[in-house]
Amino acid sequence: MNPWRVYQHWNPGKLLFGPKSLNELAKEISLKEVPLIVTDKGVLNAGILKKVTGVLDGAGIRYHLFDGIEPDPPLEIVEEAAAVYRDRGCTLVIGVGGGSSIDGAKAVSLRVSQKGNLKEYGMGKPIEGTLAPIYAIPTTAGTGAEVTGVAVITDRENKIKMVMRGAQLIPKTVILDPELLSSITPKVAAETGADALTHAIESYVSLNSNVITEAFALSAIRTIARYLRRMVANPGDIETAGQMLVASCMAGLSFSNAGLGLTHSLAHPLGAYFHVSHGLSCALYLPIVMDFNLPTCPEKFASIADAMGEDVRKLSLHHAAKQADYAVRELLVDIGIPRTFSELGISFELHPKMVDDALAAVPTSLNPRRADRDQISKLFKGPL
Repeated sequence: MNPWRVYQHWNPGKLLFGPKSLNELAKEISLKEVPLIVTDKGVLNAGILKKVTGVLDGAGIRYHLFDGIEPDPPLEIVEEAAAVYRDRGCTLVIGVGGGSSIDGAKAVSLRVSQKGNLKEYGMGKPIEGTLAPIYAIPTTAGTGAEVTGVAVITDRENKIKMVMRGAQLIPKTVILDPELLSSITPKVAAETGADALTHAIESYVSLNSNVITEAFALSAIRTIARYLRRMVANPGDIETAGQMLVASCMAGLSFSNAGLGLTHSLAHPLGAYFHVSHGLSCALYLPIVMDFNLPTCPEKFASIADAMGEDVRKLSLHHAAKQADYAVRELLVDIGIPRTFSELGISFELHPKMVDDALAAVPTSLNPRRADRDQISKLFKGPL
């Protein structure tokens, strides 16, 4: 952290947390409003959506539904959802699901509220003015999308994950109800949990971190280290799900303000080119990037090791810092995360544009260690 720099910190409007906190949704939306619920078929088929619509039905709130969100939502799907919003006279959006559904809701809000197309905002055009209100109800514990001013959507034609940024994208109201996580699979719990851990670690060592983001990040790391194995073993446990929801949220509060690093710069092109889930992409590269970054901030990595539960009291700074990488690798193995491309059945081939995209990505500029083209190429090939 630069002691001479001025920092700013954004928080969401309201967080409602706890079992059955979903019931509070009806109090947050006026009867005059017409929400568009943005979600995916998985949430629908799992019966989770029925719980949300039941609360709205019970309060007499009219709503419309778009359940066509896909992983890493493409531009075309967002345009379809935006058309439903306009045609049905909706006035706000509710994202229900994982990061893709919540990002999709954010993108819809932006699309129906601003002039220009989403590609322009994905290329860095600033968001001006207000957006349609955004509500977020996560059904996984990993992305932190419910508290960030960021939305990621996919330009499939050009194989690019576009990142839209602006404080207006921070949801107005967030509901963290652990009962909504009861139907997720161990695989989803593992990959989304790895995503949350990556957010926490990368934001903690980010060049843009500050005392507030560091506190959120370390607390998230500590909680994830304690509960992620339990979450994967028994996703239906309410206490464990609640702890992971809070950890994911804290990691989101941290990285939304501090930014991320090279792990995400590598993960986004991997996902776009090889259709690997975002959480898994992050998990593949997190230990590799940690090892790359360690020489620049060993004190921080020693603190990460301590938060992960490693006893570093009698170790030198270097060896204490190395324990962070060890602890993360051990956790990822324990929750069944594949470690190589071959384990995933991927015939990896590095495309030059993947390196271009990683070099140009905002997280690369916030990574604690600078990386040139050759170093990024080598990091890309790390999981071979």
